[in-house]
Amino acid sequence: MGSLETPMGVDVRDRLLAAAAQDVVHALRASAATVYLVRPEPLKSMLIATAVVVSPLGVGPIEHIPADDPVYATAAAYRSGGTATAHSIDFLGEHPEEAVSVPFPFTAFSAAVGGVGVMTAFWINGPREPTAEERRQLTEVSGRLGRELEQLAAQRVPMTPPAVPRVHAAESGLAEGQGAAAIDNAPLVYHLHRLSVQLNHVSDGREAAALACARVMSAVDADAMAVTQVKGDRLVIAAAEGCSRLFLRELEGQLLISASTPEARAVAHRRQLTYAPGAALTRGRVGAGDRDDYAWVVLPLLGGSGVVVGTCSIGSEQPGISKTAPPALATLLGQALERTAADGARHALAQQLQRTLLPRVLPQCAGIRSTSRYVPTGGIDLGGDWYDLVTLADQHSVTALVGDVQGHDIQAAVVMGQLRAAARAYATEGHHPGAILGRINRFLWESSHLMCTCACMQIDLDTGVAQLATAGHQPPIIRNPAGCYWNSNSDLDIGVPLGVDPDSSYMVTEAILEPGTLLALHTDGVINPEETQSDIMEAAIKSSGADELETLADELIRRRSNRMTDDAALLLLQFEGPPAYARIRQLEITQNDLRGAHRARFAVHGWLHEWEMGHIAEKMELLVSEVVTNALIHAATDVYVCVRGYSGCVRVEVRDSDVHPARPDTSPLQDGDLAESGRGLLIVDALADRWGNSPSGRGKTVWFEVAAKPSCP
Repeated sequence: MGSLETPMGVDVRDRLLAAAAQDVVHALRASAATVYLVRPEPLKSMLIATAVVVSPLGVGPIEHIPADDPVYATAAAYRSGGTATAHSIDFLGEHPEEAVSVPFPFTAFSAAVGGVGVMTAFWINGPREPTAEERRQLTEVSGRLGRELEQLAAQRVPMTPPAVPRVHAAESGLAEGQGAAAIDNAPLVYHLHRLSVQLNHVSDGREAAALACARVMSAVDADAMAVTQVKGDRLVIAAAEGCSRLFLRELEGQLLISASTPEARAVAHRRQLTYAPGAALTRGRVGAGDRDDYAWVVLPLLGGSGVVVGTCSIGSEQPGISKTAPPALATLLGQALERTAADGARHALAQQLQRTLLPRVLPQCAGIRSTSRYVPTGGIDLGGDWYDLVTLADQHSVTALVGDVQGHDIQAAVVMGQLRAAARAYATEGHHPGAILGRINRFLWESSHLMCTCACMQIDLDTGVAQLATAGHQPPIIRNPAGCYWNSNSDLDIGVPLGVDPDSSYMVTEAILEPGTLLALHTDGVINPEETQSDIMEAAIKSSGADELETLADELIRRRSNRMTDDAALLLLQFEGPPAYARIRQLEITQNDLRGAHRARFAVHGWLHEWEMGHIAEKMELLVSEVVTNALIHAATDVYVCVRGYSGCVRVEVRDSDVHPARPDTSPLQDGDLAESGRGLLIVDALADRWGNSPSGRGKTVWFEVAAKPSCP
């Protein structure tokens, strides 16, 4: 026998699993049987349903089971290496969410399959206990399957479970009639039921379409499938599997005004269309080879209001594909796409409003570096967390603010925007932090019934003197270069939250900042109440270092990922010392500026020669050009460039409003790809001494540093 490699070896494995599950269904007169394979994971191993044999009334398995779960028979059999029995009433008490997936009472009887998985048989209308003969038969089949899988594993056949199980109808003596049809359709019914459950939990149309592709292609043994959404007068691909590049290029952005394609016709006529193998309109659609003997069915996807929201195209070698792709799929997927589109629109509106109310970009001034993060809890709710950094008229002082307005709704967001505008105005006038809080407290009392906590700090960049006042808000984290933290307990007065008492006054406390001091102003969502501020900051610094603000801010936000119960706003600062000899220049480039990269190169050239660092100008111009071009092309937003000259290096920060981190493109070039496309960050990685990229409050920042020694200050 030759070596059983993927995919041939996996096909052999799956046939063995299906045959063993069929044997169990017949021998034990079970409603269904499932073979689970183990998927090792860093924190806990999972048992994944790989092969399922089900009758029309059979119950489907729980497809993903933690190996250490105490109530599932499947997990117990895997851990013990023997057999185990459980009843649905037992584990539904621990996992009530699974009641939707398993609508009938049943008994599960499991036996270990070597060390790689478990065989589980199901009987509906339980509970019941397996007989001694049933135990013997399940153990015998499982043992034989375990030995066969061990032989395949020795021939390097993968035992990795698939994302979606292969589902088979339980074989029966029924040869014709309605009973046989019900048996044949059992896998399709199984997958459609699972798909309906999964679609209730997705909030993105592309995710819904991808789930549908995985389930439906497995259910009807399809070779290709594409799902589109209607966007205005065009079709946009939501998900596709097995389709040729040519077909996908024709489908993406297809105008609906032209009814010449099957998808456009399905939308126009609002009915299912079928095409026999070799039909002219469906040639060349399958990605594998150049064969055209595939049958196709194209379904219009209808939303709850009856409007066509997309299409679903399925191609298969099976001529009867139109009979196994029922209108139920079109309704199920159509309503999911309609709901996710509505949710997405509301979420996008909420995000846009939230971002509009937050600072477009933080001011960059000599003597202090800054970055910010804002992370909502998720969903479509708006929050009242906010932050701001204001440069005073003398350019030698800044005012930093962070606050949290009560509530998660539009009113909280609007009040947040009003407070931020008022606080910025009072700070620009030169008021000290206590006066700023007193004025916005009166403003909030008179304009809203909501309350807000807030911390306000003003920093003199020449002297390092920081004045701080708080209104019911946590004090900022202040860490000097030696790793010591400012103790606010004895000096700082935590005032009354804003909007509670119109006559409240707020005391100002002073602290002296040394060059290199870190300051973190934050809302509740950043800090775990079970840890101290200093513990959290030290853990983040240990993981990321204290010298790079962007990386440190990312780490602080990452550490709160398991505490997503509140919005998080973070304003992270580093006091660099008196700005007398600091060099800093800025440039704003609009997204439609076709000469933006040229302007950035020209500006950097002039600045470096002004700072007597012309010897690195050529390298810096190339790096700036690559990063700015990448931002203009891929982010499609305005771009902000900040260049800082230090005694030993030059640092460049390029900010845009795209929240997705930039990544070097190391993929091999395909036919038609430009040689330069997507390679900009590889150049940065090769030429810069240090670089990084991370999300910010409004998008992301790509930064890099190049070592340099200026002739003089």
